[in-house]
Amino acid sequence: MGTELAVEDRLIALLGKTLGPDAVLSPATNLVGDLGLESIQVIEYLCEVEDHFDLAIDEATLADVQTIGDLAAVIRKLGKD
Repeated sequence: MGTELAVEDRLIALLGKTLGPDAVLSPATNLVGDLGLESIQVIEYLCEVEDHFDLAIDEATLADVQTIGDLAAVIRKLGKD
């Protein structure tokens, strides 16, 4: 269970660097709906996430990702393969 939280914490930290210290982020935060990120900002963030976790996330998998928690679940799944 500790590993799951660590993934979400790292995702929040990566996004926090981009958004600044005033951003209120949680696993339930919707990347577009709550934060209003533009598509280019989402792509840049996802590239940073892929680099940080040393993995590649295909577009079909990303289609269902809306929240930080969704992205954490994808990372955990890809990490097990």
